[in-house]
Amino acid sequence: MAKIKILSPAEICKIAAGEVVERPANIVKELVENALDAGATAIEIYITKSGKTAINIIDNGSGMSRQDAILCFAHHATSKISSVADLDQLNSFGFRGEALSSISAVSKVTLSTMEKGAACGTKVVLEDGKVVFQTDIAVPIGTDILITDLFYNVPARQKFLKKDDTEWRQILQLFQAFVFDYSEIHFKLYNDDRLVHNCPPVQTLTERVLQIWDAGIANSMLTINHDDQSKDLHITGIVSNHQTFRYNRANIFCYVNRRLIKNHGLVKALLKGYANILPEGRYPVAILFIELPHNQVDINVHPRKEEVSFLNPRIVENAISLAVKKALEGQLSKYIAGPKSFNQPANYQAYQVSNRFKAAQFSDYDLNLFDNKIKHFKEDSLELSALKIKEDLVEIDSSANTSNLSAQTSFAERNYEIIGQFKKTYILISNDDGLSLVDQHAAHERVMYERFKKRFLEVVTVNLMFPVIINLSPNDLETLRPHIEILRQHGIGAEVFGNDSIIIQSTPTYLKQTKLDDLVRQLIDWVQQYQNLDLDSFTKEINERMHAQMACKAAVKAGDKLTNEQMYELLDDLEKTENRLTCPHGRPTIWSFSLNEIEKKFKRKL
Repeated sequence: MAKIKILSPAEICKIAAGEVVERPANIVKELVENALDAGATAIEIYITKSGKTAINIIDNGSGMSRQDAILCFAHHATSKISSVADLDQLNSFGFRGEALSSISAVSKVTLSTMEKGAACGTKVVLEDGKVVFQTDIAVPIGTDILITDLFYNVPARQKFLKKDDTEWRQILQLFQAFVFDYSEIHFKLYNDDRLVHNCPPVQTLTERVLQIWDAGIANSMLTINHDDQSKDLHITGIVSNHQTFRYNRANIFCYVNRRLIKNHGLVKALLKGYANILPEGRYPVAILFIELPHNQVDINVHPRKEEVSFLNPRIVENAISLAVKKALEGQLSKYIAGPKSFNQPANYQAYQVSNRFKAAQFSDYDLNLFDNKIKHFKEDSLELSALKIKEDLVEIDSSANTSNLSAQTSFAERNYEIIGQFKKTYILISNDDGLSLVDQHAAHERVMYERFKKRFLEVVTVNLMFPVIINLSPNDLETLRPHIEILRQHGIGAEVFGNDSIIIQSTPTYLKQTKLDDLVRQLIDWVQQYQNLDLDSFTKEINERMHAQMACKAAVKAGDKLTNEQMYELLDDLEKTENRLTCPHGRPTIWSFSLNEIEKKFKRKL
């Protein structure tokens, strides 16, 4: 007896529907996309019991004729393509002709529609994918489609639906995605007869954000605009600044040729642009639009058309990371744009120091705040703070004429003014945009970290008058022994000393008076943590952590009193530093309050 049997068309449709209809949000997506393809300028969405009981989509699009109103529910019936070749130039959402067929197979459907110029409209009722009623009807131009009793005939699928709150959140997020994508369309969303969102057409994406979320998020958004004509790649949109973040990825929307898509590579590229800016486990708010030729995108890789494949994914991903990073750095520069020009005196010469130090190392510590009449080097007065190195390396001639100094050096005006220090920890600055607080330790830590990264093999060292002995357990010493060269590469002259200790005889100048026990023990922990990585990855991880920790110890601390000169210098250095929005550990370097926010707090604005 034959074991193989051919399923009935009705059962085939129910099973196939599972590829397209998994939950109520999938139905909303398909029906709204159909409305958009029909040229609608107003779309209303009514949800009852999170879509499990009813989904009603009403649009003012082109509508359908009596014949199309019936044919649209046939399997693989479509007006969008005639052959596979059409996919290369596809501009519509739907194209397979399976959405309405799948929806009608697992729910009860009532369709009312009328096209322009028709004498009357058409009403069609379907159950189990079959037409059970049809009549002429007087309705406005457009389409009104009602879906009820989802999965009433597939109880096995119905029981796997999530809780009402979960299904509603999926629909709400999808609605937001459509609203952001089509700012020229009037969207309304109802939940159990309650109007949740009314979003009339707007001119800008930021106005859409204001309709959906709040003014705080809208005011924190930065504009993205990347145009690569050579690759015919365009990326636009908005992303949140470093002060605004969320605890999941729900507020990240990516569109490719105006189609909402899910792509792990794009989100990863976005987060790469925020590297060292957002704390771990935090995510930005982002709305990105990617436009590129249709023949470089495959939109036919997923039954629900939610995923795409790129012909050159690396190019797209790198462009996103670069655009995001540029926007973030541009935002900080707006608050602390410093001197852009510096004219050196004709007779200026770099100061030469003793052979124990490399003069090139001090070229990065710009001597532009001092007169060129340097008298002598005070070697024994080196201090911890790198900010104070300039004061400790040189002695300014007290008789120097300040007017001469002004004549010899010229700066472009800064776009901000320093108000002072708050709690000897934060630098208060003001400009036309508002008020900002700069964490002096986090800011200087970032500056030092980036300098260490660029030249850590040429670090300036000083011999210790009294060598430091650090006692270790036998296990820790054995862990450190093969990697003690890491300390030496970073300017810490360490040797194994006996069976249970190491001796440090020299350190970088900026760590001269710092206890190194913690740094050495942290290095041992890092070696144990990353010892299973390959050599390149191991070296990269260890160096990054060493740089960050040494920068932390070298930077000015909370509680250090700074002069105005030092504060301006720190902000100038920060403005020229990469990744300047956060310290190496992810803490923000600056926090800003717009003038608009301040005036609202004082009731000067509503």
